[in-house]
Amino acid sequence: MTVSEAREAAAPAREAGSTQAPAPRNGPLSPTGARYVLLIVTLVLAGAFAGQVVHGLVLGQSWGAAAQQCITDAGRLFPGSVQEQTGYQLRCMGPLQRRQAMVSLAGSAAVLLLGAAGLWWLPRRLMRRAARKTAPARWQSLARGVAAETGVRHAPRVVWGAHNVRQAFTLGHGRRSRIILPRGMLLLRGEGAEAIIRHEIGHITAGDVTLVWLTRGVWWALVPVLLTAPLVAAVQGWRWADTTPWGMLADPFWAEYGIRALVLVVIAVLVAQMIMRSREHEADLAAAGGRSLAPWEALLDGAGPSVRGLLGAARADHPTHRRRLAVLRDPRTRLRPTVLDTLVVGLLAAVLLDSVDGLATLVLFGTTWNAAPVGAMTAGLLLAVGWGVAVWRDALARHDGTAAPPLLHLVLGLSAAAGLMVRLQGTGTSADGPMRGWPLLIVLPAAVVGAAALSSAFARLWSRTGVPGQLTVVAVNTLLFGGALWIALDFCTYLQGFSVPNAALFAGPYSPSGAYRAVAVAVIAVATGWSVIRPTRRYGPHWLPALTIAAAIVAATAARLMSSSSATAAGDPTVAWRLDALTAVCAGVVCALSLLALRGSEGLGHALYAAPVSTFLTATALWAAHFGSWGHPFEVWATLHIEASLSGLAVALLVLAVPGGLAPSWASRHRAVPVVAVSLTAIAAAAAVLVLQHSGDALLVR
Repeated sequence: MTVSEAREAAAPAREAGSTQAPAPRNGPLSPTGARYVLLIVTLVLAGAFAGQVVHGLVLGQSWGAAAQQCITDAGRLFPGSVQEQTGYQLRCMGPLQRRQAMVSLAGSAAVLLLGAAGLWWLPRRLMRRAARKTAPARWQSLARGVAAETGVRHAPRVVWGAHNVRQAFTLGHGRRSRIILPRGMLLLRGEGAEAIIRHEIGHITAGDVTLVWLTRGVWWALVPVLLTAPLVAAVQGWRWADTTPWGMLADPFWAEYGIRALVLVVIAVLVAQMIMRSREHEADLAAAGGRSLAPWEALLDGAGPSVRGLLGAARADHPTHRRRLAVLRDPRTRLRPTVLDTLVVGLLAAVLLDSVDGLATLVLFGTTWNAAPVGAMTAGLLLAVGWGVAVWRDALARHDGTAAPPLLHLVLGLSAAAGLMVRLQGTGTSADGPMRGWPLLIVLPAAVVGAAALSSAFARLWSRTGVPGQLTVVAVNTLLFGGALWIALDFCTYLQGFSVPNAALFAGPYSPSGAYRAVAVAVIAVATGWSVIRPTRRYGPHWLPALTIAAAIVAATAARLMSSSSATAAGDPTVAWRLDALTAVCAGVVCALSLLALRGSEGLGHALYAAPVSTFLTATALWAAHFGSWGHPFEVWATLHIEASLSGLAVALLVLAVPGGLAPSWASRHRAVPVVAVSLTAIAAAAAVLVLQHSGDALLVR
């Protein structure tokens, strides 16, 4: 708090408009905590980026020579077999690729070590410069009283700052914690003094007094590591006879490097400023929770930071007084992710996806493991922490079934598309486009928008019917976003050799990774269904989704069993199980479409459990109908019917969520509408299966 705020606090508190502040509800993943995660991810990415370039400068020639030797040895050892030559090259070059990944990760470790050093050194440096004299006894007594009331074990010592200190701040932790006050607060008494002490102790209660120095240490940790690569290049230019330092740095590569480094610095600064603003809100709420707002209204209604433009708001490390008062009066206003939050999270998630995919490819080189799920689930976890938890908190606080507006879904997708073009691991190859080719610029944002819509639907459903723990929210959102990113990567990989329908089939029901996606769909369905089975308050008629499920199952199963297909005439068992799996997918898709038609975007939440149940039971019914024809029936049920059908449903739900999440929510109260809707569900399911039966080999990929 600044000196001008302290002077305003000396005025009598106004009774008009004096309200009581709600008690704050934070947790380990509060808005500020989630932003700390974003900042740490940015630092790690910057370190890996610089480490990769340093590897090329220092070890690039030895890497190239060793790789060429592997190729030569493969041709000499296996002259007659291309397959054996390729296998040998993969095994031979594996250690080289892993060494490159380790050097990149060493850059990440260097950034984190510098950041940790800043956490220790920067506050001590400021303490020596700013702290001058212990405040009078009344300030110490006030701090002890507030600390005891708020549960702080060790009361901070109040100290007067140097002449250049303009605002109060808190340093240290435990017995070494100090509140540094500017001299302008010397004459402050009463509620104004208590408000300021409460605010500073609120920072201690929020638990970020030490970690906040990571935002101050961005310049100490990020910039030196990013400058390491051009410095190494200049040294190499000085050492090599055929070039000079300026000749090395004049290469166009360094223009790309500089642009990417600037993007990382801008992201880090934006996130750091967002942390600074949100921690002020959390300190205000911790200080004023359950108490009268009169002191804060007197403090913040006076002169203070004015309303700023977009650039000024992004650069500010303190929120405006009006914004602070608005959050004190209604803490829900700080929970919903802002457009700036969404832009940063989407951009950073795409950068993380590309970087982790590249590093995982190096680490797994020469093995049978796939790098796509590693990058997808890592970026999905970041989206879950940075965006999904915020949406859930906002919906839970409002208790009215609302969640993030569809505009934020679009912003998240577009920022992810921009993040794909940053390509830290692809510096110097920008002309090649994003990872997995140019189609990913369309496919991945669409997948992110669909996952965001499903995440919001999940948050709406839980906000009305249950209160899950943060671990449940993070797990479900990680599966939603990580699964969506994984599907997008696989689809674009298959698109390089197949048509769009076949690529969708190989990414869905015929995917080699179908078992993982089936498990993810099942976990999400169970978590969402639990919110309906065990609600904390009444929420609408639950029998409607049940009737929709039943109609889709009965109609799809009957249509499949009672009609014949020309594709099954040859008696190929592969065709039979694929038709069964696609029939089950049709049942789930029709069920989801019916719920969307009945309730708009609100139906997405019910589709998260209703569609998988329809698909699961339809696949089981068709398996049971052919039980005697399988040599290992239970293995067939798990690995063919359930795995393939739920994996295909995952792709279908993701596609449906893109337009479904943009639709408004509605619910008809006319009694005839549900009856007609259930009837139309049965008709649509039967019709979809009949079309499937007579589609020939178009969807069977034999």
